[in-house]
Amino acid sequence: MLFKYSYEIEALARHLPDEEALEFRWETPRQVVIRLFRKHPDGQKLADASSALCVAETSEEPTNTEIASELNAAVAGSLDGKWAMMKDVSPPTMEFVDSILGDLQKLIRRTVSVFRWREGLAEGPHNPFQKPQGFYSMDDGEWREVSLVRSIKIRFGIATGPRTPPNEICSEVVRLVDAAIEESLGHQLFREAWHERDTNPRSSLVLGVAAAEVGLKKLIGSLLPKASWLVDELQTPSLSKMIRKYLPTLPVRVQFTGKTICPPKDLVTKLERAVEYRNKLVHAGKAPPHLMELEDMLRAVNDFLWICDLYEGYVWAGRHVSAETRMAWKEEVS
Repeated sequence: MLFKYSYEIEALARHLPDEEALEFRWETPRQVVIRLFRKHPDGQKLADASSALCVAETSEEPTNTEIASELNAAVAGSLDGKWAMMKDVSPPTMEFVDSILGDLQKLIRRTVSVFRWREGLAEGPHNPFQKPQGFYSMDDGEWREVSLVRSIKIRFGIATGPRTPPNEICSEVVRLVDAAIEESLGHQLFREAWHERDTNPRSSLVLGVAAAEVGLKKLIGSLLPKASWLVDELQTPSLSKMIRKYLPTLPVRVQFTGKTICPPKDLVTKLERAVEYRNKLVHAGKAPPHLMELEDMLRAVNDFLWICDLYEGYVWAGRHVSAETRMAWKEEVS
């Protein structure tokens, strides 16, 4: 059997020859050929004029005779007779196909990454791989596409607080603008981090931790102006130590039923985990956390930034702290 995997690679077309494809060959652990095309060899239009097409091909004999028949039956059961709907095949067949296509996918990503580095291509998106497609053929010259969907996950964005009445929000925004008060850099960095979480998880994590660190430094400079220079110029303790030891001592500008509200222990633990991941990523080249864990860390950063706003005197910021964190507080915001 023959297998093929392809990606459209953003912002790579102009760095490739006009006619001939670049060809990369491997002999082990299996024979694989990867070709980089400036234009689709079949004349099809790519999603973007700047995109190139990268195709990896290999051959592999099925581990048992039922694999080929199951795939053909899956194709026959599709609406157009050209798709193999993998939900209809057995786990061994699924594992066989996924192992081959997965290897081709990884090799494409590594090859394109090294090619861009070797050619000095500093421009282009961090994640240029778009429109993944997998195919198989029974050596009859006809390629049948394999569905790459294996599961569906429902993900939620960041919940906002109750909507502010129009007259209140309008007057408040005007007051803040007149006072030359702008959204803090911490919140701006967080927005970038959240936006990058899917396509660039490493940058997302680094930006997220930076947002928390910047948010805390801004808070200290606002509440204790005389300490601002020390915070900016000297090496400060770790984020977790500052939150656990220093934050409760700050002279907050909002009273919370007689006590200050510190970030809950679980939230601090998530922030510490994020810092630990960031340090290993930056200093040792470790991989970022999986998306679900990354999002959990970023939500903790978001809550922490709103808590900093509360400490600074913006009572309305309490509306935007997550329900989970509010429930963890021993005292409610008055």
